[in-house]
Amino acid sequence: MKEFQTAKMDSSTKIFTFIFGGIGVGAIFMLLFFRKPEQHFLWITLVILVAALVSAYLLIPKISVDEKMICIKNMFVNIKIPVENIEKIERFEKIGFNFRTFGVGGLFGYFGYFNGNDVWYVTNIKKKVKITMKSGKIYMISPENPDDFLTPFRKEAIL
Repeated sequence: MKEFQTAKMDSSTKIFTFIFGGIGVGAIFMLLFFRKPEQHFLWITLVILVAALVSAYLLIPKISVDEKMICIKNMFVNIKIPVENIEKIERFEKIGFNFRTFGVGGLFGYFGYFNGNDVWYVTNIKKKVKITMKSGKIYMISPENPDDFLTPFRKEAIL
């Protein structure tokens, strides 16, 4: 099974992650230096921020491929996509409006359900690969080098 490095975050994702991290550091600063006994909401806020940050980081996938399967794996899921069920696989450079149905939208990447039922594990929106299944389901991933990722599928004529 050949592993592909997940793409490094694009600039907008880096900025959003940095801002969110700054808010978390600010919350810690407020908690430690301006704490009063009745300010329990700061502890709750801190726990929520840290949980969001850690869980979003753990959603970053590892991508691997062999002749029969594409695997997308992180700490929470292990998605196995049979190559025989793929209708089309292509580089998808279009950047536009996407509706987040359920998931993370910008913190370390874009993970979860977008545009209804499309499954995204994207860390760089400029290096997306779109996998369309024969059933109509769509998966979006972002390997660091999309062209290298697509090479084995050119032989299979799925492109």
